[in-house]
Amino acid sequence: MKNNSLAMLATISLVLALASLFGYIDPAVCAMPKTAGYLTCEQSAQEHILAFWGFAGFGIVTLVTGTVRARLAKAKRTNPIAD
Repeated sequence: MKNNSLAMLATISLVLALASLFGYIDPAVCAMPKTAGYLTCEQSAQEHILAFWGFAGFGIVTLVTGTVRARLAKAKRTNPIAD
């Protein structure tokens, strides 16, 4: 089995994206008091959505890039004349 650190990072990133949605706070039903120094419900919800898109984007791009590179390397090994 081949060690692929980028694939592991991508998988962890996708799991973190899913976890950020589990921790999402809906601003419409949030009962957090408005105190100075703390995030508002809207800011917290926005941070969760940004974290989701950041982790998901990194995970998807990394997995797709790795898959394409692996397929190109395999095609290059099976067809040396294409070089």
